[in-house]
Amino acid sequence: MGSWIEHAACRDADPELFFPIGAVPSPEQLKAARRVCADCPVHGPCLRFAVESGQSGGIW
Repeated sequence: MGSWIEHAACRDADPELFFPIGAVPSPEQLKAARRVCADCPVHGPCLRFAVESGQSGGIW
């Protein structure tokens, strides 16, 4: 996966933020998860990994 993972903003985040219980996450939870990703210094490599490896959800 690469050393970019060591710099991910979500590294110390609660995994439940990105894996909500239930079929539809609350709007507040979506906003919170998106804020973590938006402020992440390695957003680009993470997104590239997720797209290239066919990930549909989760934290990388």
